[in-house]
Amino acid sequence: MSKPEPPSFHLRLPKELKAKLQAARGRNSLNQEIVERLERSLDPDAAMQVAAVLRPLLASLDESARTEMARLLSEMLSVVAKSPKRGR
Repeated sequence: MSKPEPPSFHLRLPKELKAKLQAARGRNSLNQEIVERLERSLDPDAAMQVAAVLRPLLASLDESARTEMARLLSEMLSVVAKSPKRGR
């Protein structure tokens, strides 16, 4: 007995968004990329919660400030990740 086809859902995307998804998809199909992104957004982990807090702040900055903020945050997180765990 064959599996039933999953339900189809037709979606119109702006050209720019589709191009970004195509560029980011790697080896995934475009459909799989969209499904994985939707699943992550509907079941957020701690990193997604941090991103949700930072997103409005980053959106309020101009491009150069946004780039600098991302660089500094990445550097800070790298330092924190390398520091030895403290016993409690």
